[in-house]
Amino acid sequence: MSQAQEVNKLPIILTAIITVIATVAVLHLYGYLNFVNPEKGLELADYRVVTVGSEEAGSLRRNPAKHEAECVDGVLVLHASNMNGLSGVLKDSRDRVVRCINQAVPLAE
Repeated sequence: MSQAQEVNKLPIILTAIITVIATVAVLHLYGYLNFVNPEKGLELADYRVVTVGSEEAGSLRRNPAKHEAECVDGVLVLHASNMNGLSGVLKDSRDRVVRCINQAVPLAE
């Protein structure tokens, strides 16, 4: 019986490691990887609920906020109109995202 030659596994392991590092570098170069910095997780604004018919509802200002809300895949997303491209999801005090329903609001007649 003939003995099988032993294959050196070191070049195969090094090739696999270098391939993974090169893939991550190319993905980062083209912008497909997004590393989150602590600065990007800051609060955009502080919101609270004012119920309809309460005393606070009559004291709201006419000027709108500099944010716009949009329902994306059932999650409420805020876009800052004064900061180009800044957007984020709305969450409650327990870090749960605020859900929304894609519905058209009927116009008042």
